[in-house]
Amino acid sequence: MKRSNHSELDDFLEDDSFRLWVFEKATPEAAQQWDNFLLLYPQKEFIFRKAQEVLRAIEGDTFVLPTASVRHNIRQIMQDTEPAPFVQSIPWYHSPVWRWAAAAVVVLVVSWYSWHRNQQALPPSTAIYRQMVSASAAPLEEVENKTTQSRLVLLADGSSVVLQPNSRISYPKQFDQHPKREVYLTGEAFFEVAKNPDKPFFVYADNLITKVLGTSFTVRAYDRQAVDVTVKTGKVSVFTRFDKERVEKKESKQLIGLVLTPNQRGLFDREEGRLLRSLVESPNLLDMPIQRSVFEFNDTPVSAVFASLEKAYGVEIIFDAEVMKNCYLTASLDDEPLFEKLNMICQTLDAQHEQMDGKILISSKGCQ
Repeated sequence: MKRSNHSELDDFLEDDSFRLWVFEKATPEAAQQWDNFLLLYPQKEFIFRKAQEVLRAIEGDTFVLPTASVRHNIRQIMQDTEPAPFVQSIPWYHSPVWRWAAAAVVVLVVSWYSWHRNQQALPPSTAIYRQMVSASAAPLEEVENKTTQSRLVLLADGSSVVLQPNSRISYPKQFDQHPKREVYLTGEAFFEVAKNPDKPFFVYADNLITKVLGTSFTVRAYDRQAVDVTVKTGKVSVFTRFDKERVEKKESKQLIGLVLTPNQRGLFDREEGRLLRSLVESPNLLDMPIQRSVFEFNDTPVSAVFASLEKAYGVEIIFDAEVMKNCYLTASLDDEPLFEKLNMICQTLDAQHEQMDGKILISSKGCQ
């Protein structure tokens, strides 16, 4: 049976190779495959660990059952957890130790099935996201977009994130106390990262790690076979969480690994475990307004400038149109996060901006 097809408890329990590995009797080749299993399929960690616990309860140090009996008892335990009642004859093994172990295993499996039914609806990317967030050493803030519209998330370093529906992101409230800027994503988001070569920015999504020094790009990690990164401006480096050189790639001051440039896409096939690079050819890969926006303004009325920002970021900008009717902007703002764009606009027009209740307020004395 292919290891990747192991999705139910009995897939592991009835696998001779897995049972031998649990009790350290597998061949070196099989042992290496099972040692690396969670690196390739981290979303299966709970069922993987639970299968280990069940086998150890059945074949603990107190007694050892023959292989045929193990299989019989595994199947019987799985039947015991089915909703329909049935009558079971007493097995051949009458030891009090066996009765105690069997009862413990049934309780263990029943509790696992209760949990598993609730978890089956979770996409693999969400399961991995939860594992990474819970393992983070830093306290994290979480934003979940339950709406049908994009949601703007502003990070403490000045980076901006356009979070798509049915997506969530976790990040430290402050980055100052951490050597790296690290965020965790499940779903889809467009990132505009504030430039800081001394403190690289990492996005962890599914099994993919995206490293940037300051640029704009989209990450998608939904419940599907592939995870992808699409670059709008600048360069990013992508590599997997089980890359043997991931530590070197994370610590390097340069972008190494699979480096993507504008209009390139990095695609990680979860099932195949392969990371590929391609050009952005399909228009549906650029389905967010901010991905298609070009913030090049040439003597453009400020009302049109603010309308462009509102559409791209999904944020409301409030200003006095009458006071600023004579204000025009000439600027190229394509690669900066939202607040850097606003800073440049306000400096040029001698205006000020502030954030209030999720809206951007612009104050100005007008332009001559």
